[in-house]
Amino acid sequence: MANPDTQSEHGDCCETDDVASPETGTPGEVSFEAFHHAMHMLMASSCCGGGAGGATMAARRAQRFSPFEKLGFDAWRDSIKSRTPRLPTISGTYLLPDVTVVSPDGSQQSHRDVIVSGETIQSIVPHGAAHVDDVVEAARGRYVSTAFIDMHVHMPPHNVLRLTPLFMLQTLRHGITICRDAGDTDGTATPAALEQVYSGRLPGPDIHYAYSFINRPPARWANSVVYDDAAQAPAIVERLKRLGASWVKSYENLDVPRIAALKAAAAEAGLGVMGHVPTTLGLEEALVPDAQHNFGVPDPKSLRRDHVWSRMVDWQDVDQSRIDIIRRAAEAHDLAFTPTLETTRNALHYADTMSGEARSIAGLLPSFYGDIVWDPDHGLPAYRGLTPDEFDRARDARERKHALVGQLYEDGADLRVGTDTQQPYVAPGRSFHQEIEEFEASGIPRSEVVRLSTAHAAAKLGLDHAGRVASGKRAELLVSDRSPHAADWSPDTSLVAVAARGKLVMTADLDREIASELGRFESVFAAYTSHWLAKFAMKKAASRFVA
Repeated sequence: MANPDTQSEHGDCCETDDVASPETGTPGEVSFEAFHHAMHMLMASSCCGGGAGGATMAARRAQRFSPFEKLGFDAWRDSIKSRTPRLPTISGTYLLPDVTVVSPDGSQQSHRDVIVSGETIQSIVPHGAAHVDDVVEAARGRYVSTAFIDMHVHMPPHNVLRLTPLFMLQTLRHGITICRDAGDTDGTATPAALEQVYSGRLPGPDIHYAYSFINRPPARWANSVVYDDAAQAPAIVERLKRLGASWVKSYENLDVPRIAALKAAAAEAGLGVMGHVPTTLGLEEALVPDAQHNFGVPDPKSLRRDHVWSRMVDWQDVDQSRIDIIRRAAEAHDLAFTPTLETTRNALHYADTMSGEARSIAGLLPSFYGDIVWDPDHGLPAYRGLTPDEFDRARDARERKHALVGQLYEDGADLRVGTDTQQPYVAPGRSFHQEIEEFEASGIPRSEVVRLSTAHAAAKLGLDHAGRVASGKRAELLVSDRSPHAADWSPDTSLVAVAARGKLVMTADLDREIASELGRFESVFAAYTSHWLAKFAMKKAASRFVA
């Protein structure tokens, strides 16, 4: 069980016991103030500005630094106490018998035994050629492939809602064992997620992160770093490196000289650069090395306003001429793209929140997401009151985005599969497979999308030890009833087990823990507060919304 002193030692970086315990189901005390604050922070936690945005979130920054920031990553990690694993796992040395090994390109080797030892694939041999005491019979005759990598997630803030375990469980349940976290809005999300893994509480996912948002004022997020002068870039990057970041999140209000200085400092320190193309710049001007959400593709003059919805849907002027400008910039400057296409697809659920897909997505998270946070009337302020014309714009933009991504693929551009979790109807895990479908809708063969989301993503994260099933590689594995390259493969119906750092978890056990988490939310928060309280929190936050 968790050490009762964990919260006092690690501040806002660890799981607390102020709500119902998943082990006992016993309700705890949740104050009105704590719940109100947590709901406000939840609404504010959309990276792209769909939440409260502006100075509202930044004003929430505590005037103290967390232990994570005080100590730096290495010392902070050493301070974490071991915790009881939440899931039953198979670990040590074990054998997956008589399986078909699937490569990222779709090629297969049948009747193989895969032997895992610790975190590593020890060997792959013909069936029956080796003896291991621990044989995983549930894998017999099935397919073994490498797990997926989501290149754009946002873990939730750590507060009384305690959403972190649910997000991580859903991520694993959908076959994703490695993630790139593209920014921690208040400085609590990243350490809370890392603590789950380093304490032994959960086996994954393995999180590579940017942590802070680097921008000129006004700061949109509490965990922003003020970047006024290009000369500050080396110190900013050094701070991020001390905190364990492997990426720099170039964010809003920057100009070309500041972006260039940030890129140079990151390259010197061995960190990657990802981020938003600022609203006033085109992608061909900003040259952000890994551009998120296709921002900067529309000419800045074509945007109706500096607003997340406009940046998402104002693509009416993105014709072939504009696409060609982006393609030339990508080729000349070796630019990468993490388009998060499914964010546009899922925003269309606001046109019919009762559709089967919308209800299915909402069911993956506590009911206050579907009923409150994603409600088109009193939910996230940036998405309220959308008209039929706005949905027509979104559908048109989606088609143009497909055209762009398809042509970038034909050009051999560096494409990355990521999701932007916490945007409307973007649920952890499920949205990743929607993004795969959106890449396919762009004309990219499924086998290529699987490669992009496994071996290619591992290479871009610098993970030479991951991304494929081979001797000596880290055991990040999926055990399935069919190959993930098959058109009918689904994490819901096909996935049998997931291995993260060699620890094998059955999907049935993941399903049980997810149900426990969802039940905890309903038993405590539905009993303690009715939804009008959540609506009140939304209304209060919306009154301070800055687009």
